[in-house]
Amino acid sequence: MYQRTGAPLHVSYALPQLRAFYAKEENQHLAIKIDRWQTLSTICLHRWSGKPCLQMPISYSEASWTGMFDFRSCSWDQEALNLVETCPGVTQYDYTIEHDDDGPKDEIELLPPLVDFDSPLPVLREGIPPCNADGGLNPYWERWPEFRSHALSMFFGIGDGAAANVGSKCGSSDQQEREGRHIQRRIAVTIGTSAAARVCLPLSTPSLSSNLVLIPPGLFCYRVHRDTILLGGALTDGGCVVEWARSLLNLQSPESFDACMAQVSDIYEKRCGKRKRCDDDDDDDANTSFNDHRVTMIPFLSGERSTGYRVGAKACISNLTRGTSSNDVMYACLESVVLRLRRVLQLINEACREFFPAADDVKNVLIASGAALERNALWRRMLADCSSADVIVDSDSAEEATSRGVAILLAESLQQTGLGVPRLRYGGITERTLVVADETRCNVEAAERWAAAASSQETLIDAIAFTWNS
Repeated sequence: MYQRTGAPLHVSYALPQLRAFYAKEENQHLAIKIDRWQTLSTICLHRWSGKPCLQMPISYSEASWTGMFDFRSCSWDQEALNLVETCPGVTQYDYTIEHDDDGPKDEIELLPPLVDFDSPLPVLREGIPPCNADGGLNPYWERWPEFRSHALSMFFGIGDGAAANVGSKCGSSDQQEREGRHIQRRIAVTIGTSAAARVCLPLSTPSLSSNLVLIPPGLFCYRVHRDTILLGGALTDGGCVVEWARSLLNLQSPESFDACMAQVSDIYEKRCGKRKRCDDDDDDDANTSFNDHRVTMIPFLSGERSTGYRVGAKACISNLTRGTSSNDVMYACLESVVLRLRRVLQLINEACREFFPAADDVKNVLIASGAALERNALWRRMLADCSSADVIVDSDSAEEATSRGVAILLAESLQQTGLGVPRLRYGGITERTLVVADETRCNVEAAERWAAAASSQETLIDAIAFTWNS
């Protein structure tokens, strides 16, 4: 099922959540009242239309995030659907409801029909109606006069991760731009409260549109729209790991935090900076084994998603001694998140080699977003060195990548449908050229030390994982 839905069986997805909901006896009085499930965006469309009994579709993009959607065939996965519909508390209704196209009435389905995000929405093709189906006044008619227009175009929901990738200039049409002799692959890396690494791939690739190539375990694979998929991994804990450490280490004031980060930066320079000469005997750290001073951390403060999706996973700090300082702990926090992203990026690279076997000369470029990553130059440097890829902050999309991505997807759809939206170039919303606000070049000489750090973290995870469910 994972190879069809692109989503692991994990509590962050709707399938386990729905089964858990129906399995609880205390929820039975609610379960018998449920005739169908909808997303928040389609609930809004329901209310705006004034037809509460409408069978409103949801987009492929939204459906992908449920973990019940077959991203290859663009349909609900039958095995996943059976796992929900056979729950004891699911009520099978035998009444009918209306469709948005005023066509024949069918029996209600537990999950809504599926469409692309820009599919026509006939019920709102002439704007918000002044009256509800029962003849009462539609409150949204008065609230939003601009929604009364007959020229109004409504769209279905788009997943925030998909929109963020497109807004970061990492959509499928942004890929494989030539840079000298290399083919450039842009991978969006976000560290906000959580963290993620994602790449958009064209679904026209034969191996993607069939079952020939398997998704590497540990990644998700969602539909963006009819032509593109989103492949990547997410961490529940990203920037919040640093905020937790600030609270733990009493570094809440900007001055104390900045002083700590300066010390952490010095530690990193000694450990992973440019290779020192053999006669640099005055620097003890330069001649000491990398692991002698290392504090290793597993950053699962809120559990684990990518890459293991282990239930009950907990955070851990190892190798503490009397000499461990607050700077060492902060360093370990930054390093731990980067190491988990490193593993996600490795899996993305493995998948891309399977999907595009002919593309053997690819240069990855990481496009950074998220407040925690954009504001922390050391974190960007660690990410670049750890992944052996340059990290770029694009000034166009640095702060509002998700909103920008939604605007791009809608603008491109309107252009394709010939609704008179002009194509925007050179600084416009669909411009693909990166506007570099900051670029961090990777230090290939640090690769060996990062490999050792990754090995230490993986060894620690394997050593303690058995305790998480005990």
